[in-house]
Amino acid sequence: MNLLGKIFVVLIAVMSVVFMTLALAVYATHKNWKEIVEGPTGFRAQLQTSRAEFDQLKKEYNRADSQFKSESESQRQQIRKLEAERVALVDRNAAVQTELDQLKAERRDATAAVAATQQNNQRLAEEVTGLREDIRTNEQARDQAFATTLQATEELHQTKGQYENAIERNRQLTSQVSGMTQVMDAKGIDPNTAPDAIVPTVDGLVSRVRRAAGDQLIELTIGSDDGIKQGNTVEVYRGARYLGRVEIIKTSPDRAVGRVDRRFQQGQIQEGDRVATRLKIN
Repeated sequence: MNLLGKIFVVLIAVMSVVFMTLALAVYATHKNWKEIVEGPTGFRAQLQTSRAEFDQLKKEYNRADSQFKSESESQRQQIRKLEAERVALVDRNAAVQTELDQLKAERRDATAAVAATQQNNQRLAEEVTGLREDIRTNEQARDQAFATTLQATEELHQTKGQYENAIERNRQLTSQVSGMTQVMDAKGIDPNTAPDAIVPTVDGLVSRVRRAAGDQLIELTIGSDDGIKQGNTVEVYRGARYLGRVEIIKTSPDRAVGRVDRRFQQGQIQEGDRVATRLKIN
């Protein structure tokens, strides 16, 4: 075998190894695409599952949309009903006000009629000796005036009763206000103080002490749920020892942060010290 033949033999051997390697690589990376697409967990099963979920979601959407439209229509009917009731109440109120005005006018007319009748009776009494022929007519007029007077008297008694009831109610309210004022004075509350300005009586503990920008800040275990507001002041004490006053600068539902007022500080404030809006040392 000459040199050229040996070279061909080597090339054939090398190419055989290369092709065998390629065949092994292709076999190793081979995938069963039919199994991937049509298998139990394949793309087709996933597509069917997605379609089923889409149909279910669509049904839920249609049901929710139908329910929303039904509730909306019910709310609109309720609104129309309430509007009709409001209009009826407005009309009724106007009718009652008109009737009240009419009754007031009739009462004024009746009062004026009573005054005129009284004047007429006095004039008839002075002329009775010269008007004997008209006595029957005058007696009828007198009877009518008496009926009017009786009606006016009854109305006067009713008005007087209402007036006396109003006086009694006023006396009761005055007594209640006086009692409340005494209680507020006993509690040290100014009766003219606005309700929002009254500081509630609460107490708690100092949970943390720190310094910031030259000020001593303390964190408290009481907050806005206890009635504490920004700007309120609390007193700090340990046992029977008064330590100082703190101004609230920030609140949360169960916590508050305050700044120590150096003008009232009489001792070092520590964690665990007690605070109260009304100082009461046992």
